[in-house]
Amino acid sequence: MKEKKYLLNSCGEKICVETYTPKIIDSTIVFCHGITGCRKGRTMDDSYFQDLAIKLMNNNYKVILFDYSGHGESEGNDYEVCLTKSVDELSKVFENEVLDKNNVSFLVFSYGAAVLCEFLKNNENIIPNKIIMYSPCLYPLESCFLTDKSIFGKDILKSYNNGSLKKEGFTIVGAKNFRFGMKMIDECKTFSPDYFKKFNDRIIILFGKNDVILDTSYNEKYCEENSIKKYYLNASHSLFEQIDDAFDITIDYLNK
Repeated sequence: MKEKKYLLNSCGEKICVETYTPKIIDSTIVFCHGITGCRKGRTMDDSYFQDLAIKLMNNNYKVILFDYSGHGESEGNDYEVCLTKSVDELSKVFENEVLDKNNVSFLVFSYGAAVLCEFLKNNENIIPNKIIMYSPCLYPLESCFLTDKSIFGKDILKSYNNGSLKKEGFTIVGAKNFRFGMKMIDECKTFSPDYFKKFNDRIIILFGKNDVILDTSYNEKYCEENSIKKYYLNASHSLFEQIDDAFDITIDYLNK
């Protein structure tokens, strides 16, 4: 059964949540999307994460998709998006929609990895069954937000260096005209992916060989240092070019 509903975040903004619930729930999977994206994929015109949710539901997983504030069908301003706010929204969704909190896995894309890391660090009692990461942003500033190796980060880096980002509070980046806020930069300065190390035997990471959004060398090094299984796909940051292969790997890993 597919159902769409709205929860309120701590700012009183409506957060769009979509659940896929089988008749018998063996386990639950929570999905965290990337910045400028949404629960459906790259844009609201996509549907591939919904397609995956249906496949997983047919394997007796309850699947929870949601849009951060300032994204998709949720309320809020894009320039107010930051780690603490996104983590709070994940917490609201988790508390309201995950029935068995000791039987849950997570699928995260890009920025969603940083959100999940902070969420788990704040909730040490939660031990995920498995964590699947698509093009994870484990080092947000270095690999994406403040580097000229990223077509997304180039605009932000320029505004950061000339002081306009701090002065205006945000800068406009990307073809989507997303207003990226200074608060995100400030919070990411203290972010570390180290908490994930305790789950290294439960994590797999999928990379796109043709990623121009993320400097994947940081993730490659992280996997090598922490003995995390990784897969390389002939795809871009979104993995869209081989998304069916990514889904097959995901489903197979979850079902093991």
